[in-house]
Amino acid sequence: MAGRSVRAVETLGALPDPLVAALALVTLLGNVAAYFLIFSLSYWLGDRTPVVGDRLNRTLVVQVVALGFVALALVALLKQVFALPRPPGATRPVALRGVPGVLRPLVVEATVADGFGFPSGHALGSTVVYGGLGWLIADEGDRRPLFVGATVAGLVSLSRVVIGVHYPVDVLVGIVVGVAVLVVAVRFLSTPARSFPAAGALAAVGLFVVGPTDYLLFGVGASLGATVVWWTVGGRVPDTASSGREALVTTVLGVVVVSGLVAVVTTLEPPPLPTVLAAAVVIGALVAAPVGGARLDAGLR
Repeated sequence: MAGRSVRAVETLGALPDPLVAALALVTLLGNVAAYFLIFSLSYWLGDRTPVVGDRLNRTLVVQVVALGFVALALVALLKQVFALPRPPGATRPVALRGVPGVLRPLVVEATVADGFGFPSGHALGSTVVYGGLGWLIADEGDRRPLFVGATVAGLVSLSRVVIGVHYPVDVLVGIVVGVAVLVVAVRFLSTPARSFPAAGALAAVGLFVVGPTDYLLFGVGASLGATVVWWTVGGRVPDTASSGREALVTTVLGVVVVSGLVAVVTTLEPPPLPTVLAAAVVIGALVAAPVGGARLDAGLR
């Protein structure tokens, strides 16, 4: 594809080592694991989330999670359809001098990537989740959340070229597609009850078009579990926590249940169909946690 220039990657990769190392750490914010951690905690804590809690409610956060599943399915599908390689050396860690030993393993892990490169999943995903969160919580009187979300997404996107795992065009297309997802979501997928099924349908289309991949299997299962739970008990999910204790109880319950389920699934390493069901159970439990947390907190009073 025109525009996939190695020279641009080499130029940005020649930035000073401390800056490259900092961006290598920033790129971790675009990992699926980071999304899972940040948005699970924000959903369970709701309006008690540190720093930004006064702007959050659980329905808003779970909507961002649902759009994240849309982005995940879209990335998994598009990468397989275009099947374009990453820059040469993407599978080799960037050699950085002067990085503290405690940070070196993280930097090394962040600067390698395999698989297809177009479009950038980090650029598309961070645009949807961080940009989307900023967009949803901003208002006419205060656009700062939108600027912060866009800045985080921009830095994550830039980092992918600086550490040499994407061409600039991969990142630019990822950002454009991410913005398009948000525009479509505002018009047609304005609630989790719509967004979760849309994500599942897109992942299912991906399975049909390109065959089973880990992310598409996860996307089908996760969207299925979230859809069933949201349609069933979404109306009983408290938008805000009645107290700090309820937020804490919900978070502890969510961490214990979800981490336990993830540990079981990781240990069993199920084949494709059970993987879909396992993802449905894990994400269903994540979405349902505030209902259980509110009941448990009421029982402790």
